[in-house]
Amino acid sequence: MADQEFGLTGESTEVTEAICLSDSNFAVDPLLIILKTTDNNKLRFNLIQWLAESPNHQIKSQRKQAVADTLRVSIRQVERLLKEYDEDRLQETAGVSRSDKGQHRISEYWQGVIKDIYKKSVDEEHPMSPTQVFSEVERKALVDLGLKQGDYPHKATVYRILNPLIEEERRKKKVRNPGSGSWLGVETRDGKLLKANFSNQIIQCDHTRVDLRIVDILLSLLPERPWLTTVVDTYSSCVLGYHLWVKQPGSAEVAVALRHAILPKQYPSNYQLSKTWDVYGTPLQYFFTDGGKDFRSKHLKAIGKKLGFQCELRDRPPQGGIVERLFKTINTQVLKGLPGYTGSNVQERPENAEKEACLTIQELDKILASFFCDIYNHEPYPKDPRETRFERWLRGMGGKLPEPLDERELDICLMKEAQRIVQAHGSIQFENLVYRGESLRAYKGKYVTLRYDPDHILTLYVYSCDANDDLGNFLGYAHAINMDSQDLSLEELKSLNKERSNARREHSNYDALLALGRRKEIVEAAKQNKKERVQAEQKRLRSASKQKSNVVELRKTKTSSSSVPQEQLEALPKQIEEDIKPQESEFKAEKDLSNQSNNNKEDRHKLIISKHQHKNNIW
Repeated sequence: MADQEFGLTGESTEVTEAICLSDSNFAVDPLLIILKTTDNNKLRFNLIQWLAESPNHQIKSQRKQAVADTLRVSIRQVERLLKEYDEDRLQETAGVSRSDKGQHRISEYWQGVIKDIYKKSVDEEHPMSPTQVFSEVERKALVDLGLKQGDYPHKATVYRILNPLIEEERRKKKVRNPGSGSWLGVETRDGKLLKANFSNQIIQCDHTRVDLRIVDILLSLLPERPWLTTVVDTYSSCVLGYHLWVKQPGSAEVAVALRHAILPKQYPSNYQLSKTWDVYGTPLQYFFTDGGKDFRSKHLKAIGKKLGFQCELRDRPPQGGIVERLFKTINTQVLKGLPGYTGSNVQERPENAEKEACLTIQELDKILASFFCDIYNHEPYPKDPRETRFERWLRGMGGKLPEPLDERELDICLMKEAQRIVQAHGSIQFENLVYRGESLRAYKGKYVTLRYDPDHILTLYVYSCDANDDLGNFLGYAHAINMDSQDLSLEELKSLNKERSNARREHSNYDALLALGRRKEIVEAAKQNKKERVQAEQKRLRSASKQKSNVVELRKTKTSSSSVPQEQLEALPKQIEEDIKPQESEFKAEKDLSNQSNNNKEDRHKLIISKHQHKNNIW
């Protein structure tokens, strides 16, 4: 069935032709993944992993189509598999996990009964066997509850519930406490026992929120306490490296702290270290952490694959006792006497911690560096006071310092930013700054990958854009223009950009209001000017029309003619006489009409209208 799903039986030639893509974006052809994979589930996992490592959306869409063609599934199904991979639910050996995997199908009541019976026997130091637990469950179901056969859990179900509990008790008895005996042992989440027989074999890492309030460069109290990431050697309990963060660290920050632990330390003179920090090196076998999401990232696994170590998760918090004990030591020996100390619990919280806070994160970094380098690493080893932690670490390394790695090999630990296009003169824009590198002039118009140290953001490490998740070829450095004599961290640069943006926004708002007022004035002036132009044009047209018209001359002629005296002033009586004559004729016609009506009744409705009078005047 699996072969039919992937279409690999009897049709390998057709599949090969379908996925042999010649586009330059496919630096790793899916065919290579198929040739190296014999298991179908592993094939699906490798293809989805190849898809997840796409550097940009264009290549990702092309790879998505290639994976869909290879697995003979739809694009939507590939997207589901990619989502499961991102959520760590896609298994490499068993395919996609069931949604109810690891869950028991019996009711929570019976699960609680089975676990309570076994845990009670363990607390009484007489652990019951699985058969005895099932007998007790059967007795409770048949006798106490009156149930019938089949209404309570089967024996196999009881065994499946008890197996993890029995295995956990077995491991607790087998594993020795870290730091006891001639060797140190820690236990992983999958039950493996790791023994630390020499230095840098097992390196542990963890985070904690520092119990200290700090201020920024403007002496304003920061809203949150800083975070501290420490990297500790299990064999000698020496601190290999650390890093302070303003925000809660993630996988990228863990990688930066690991890089600090691997490289030799070179602090500037203003740190005033009295001793050299010679404890460093790569994890030789294991990188041991808790089960946080930042420690389970693909980024750390890729670093381990390149540097040759394996990432392991601890089973229980006591397995990280060495690194956890360091945090308590820092509180009691370093932070407790500093202004702004908040205490590890409410009872120890000093008053006015926020008001007394005056240290910046840079000053706190100097204090911790001096403590780790000059004091902690050179204190007597707790299990053997005859030698210091540093002496034990050096002895575990064979009496010599490890060979330092090339810094370019550790660029994979630096934070990775999205790709950028090289602009003219080899310049790149990043975080509102313009960077320039002479070696980038030949890559104008091409995509490059940027990596950077968050503590020194004014210098970027530029790599060629590889279609895989690999670094590609190192092209050179890019430095911020006109900032050669300065040094900024990523957080400081983002803070400056935010302040600049707020100032620009406030200034732009004020300018917008001024511009709005000027715009209204211009519009009103334009309207008034238009009105005046229209009126002037109308006046001009009227003047032109008057020049072409004879109305003025006719008016003058009429005025001159009306001013001459009239000799026929007798017109008024004549007019009166003419008006009277029609009235007399009308009266005579009415009299005749009345006479005719008396003589002839048939003609009494006839109307006689004078030729000089309109019908309307009659009525």
